[in-house]
Amino acid sequence: CRPSVLALQRTAARGQSSSFAMPGVHRILICSVLAQVASISRAIGCPAYADVANMSNGAVAHFDIAKFPGMWYEVYSHNLPGLTSGCHCTRYNVSIETNGWSTDFECRKGGLPAPATALHSDNTFARDPKYPGKLTEAWKLPIGHTPATAYWVLDVGVDAGGAYEKSLVYSCTSELVAKQEWIYLFSRSPTLAKDDVEEWMSYLKGRGVDTSDVRLVPQDAGCWDILDFVV
Repeated sequence: CRPSVLALQRTAARGQSSSFAMPGVHRILICSVLAQVASISRAIGCPAYADVANMSNGAVAHFDIAKFPGMWYEVYSHNLPGLTSGCHCTRYNVSIETNGWSTDFECRKGGLPAPATALHSDNTFARDPKYPGKLTEAWKLPIGHTPATAYWVLDVGVDAGGAYEKSLVYSCTSELVAKQEWIYLFSRSPTLAKDDVEEWMSYLKGRGVDTSDVRLVPQDAGCWDILDFVV
């Protein structure tokens, strides 16, 4: 939307009445309002997958869900208030099912010797073959499941054999006046290299993702060395 400012200037120079200039002024005002609306929409709306995923990484562009199963440790994340607040030793065991994939979540709130908190999700594969990392998840409830939400694999690190050893996962929910972003830095081990963390934080910020609430998840030594009950 490009207001004809030059036309208005020419109108004024010719000494024409302001009534003839008003349509141009209105156009400027309308374009200004539209620009503000677009800016607000970007602030409260969730991004498109292609805008945040590292599609230049072949492991993302050709994400293979068959390489994703197994144990993943949550090294950094934006906690879900209440549900995962205070979690230590957070980990997810990913499995492939007949019609999708699933996760078994465990953590210890406050660390040892707290009992394990366990949750299960039943999830769906990507629907768009162009974006195989654009997954969804739904957590199991006593009756039914939560509404499906985004589980977007934005970046993947592979070892010398091509196996997935670290992953950056993002979720976003958009409401009428705000959006909430959830960020997870996963590793096959309870730690991530400092350079990896800094690179991913910089990557997210560069794409307008709010990382201010991302925190280190304590991975206490020996956290899963004992057998116990779950809550």
